[in-house]
Amino acid sequence: MFANISSFLKSITFIDYVFFFSVIFLIILVVSLIYFIKINEEIIESTEKIEDTDNLKEIVNNLKAIDPKPITFTPYEKEQEDKAIISYDELLSNTGEFELNYTDEEVKDDVTIKKVDLNNIANQNMQIEVNPKEVPLLSLEKEEEFLRALKELQKGLN
Repeated sequence: MFANISSFLKSITFIDYVFFFSVIFLIILVVSLIYFIKINEEIIESTEKIEDTDNLKEIVNNLKAIDPKPITFTPYEKEQEDKAIISYDELLSNTGEFELNYTDEEVKDDVTIKKVDLNNIANQNMQIEVNPKEVPLLSLEKEEEFLRALKELQKGLN
């Protein structure tokens, strides 16, 4: 039996080997493609489809029900955020304070194209109003009560 197998393998040419392995590769490729298609169909079936797209309350409720994925920083990203001149949070808080100056504006196929004035790029938006709010201080009794509650919580966690 082994003699027959060895004589068969000796009679096969290089092109036969290439053909054999290419057929095996294509079979594996087709099976994996079918697998990925079935996985994607299950994901699509599991999500709820909103029939009435004009119902904004339903859309908002569905978006609120989805838990946002927390941002996890790698140690390098955390180090860069700590060393940054301006952090991401500061950048987000400063949005809307400045607006760009444009020299020319034209509309092409429902797209507005604006040319930025490079000599006077930005000006400060004067529409920002800062309303200082008075923060009422806790009385000494309430502060002591709060500290006692924190100590009890810490004892309960230990």
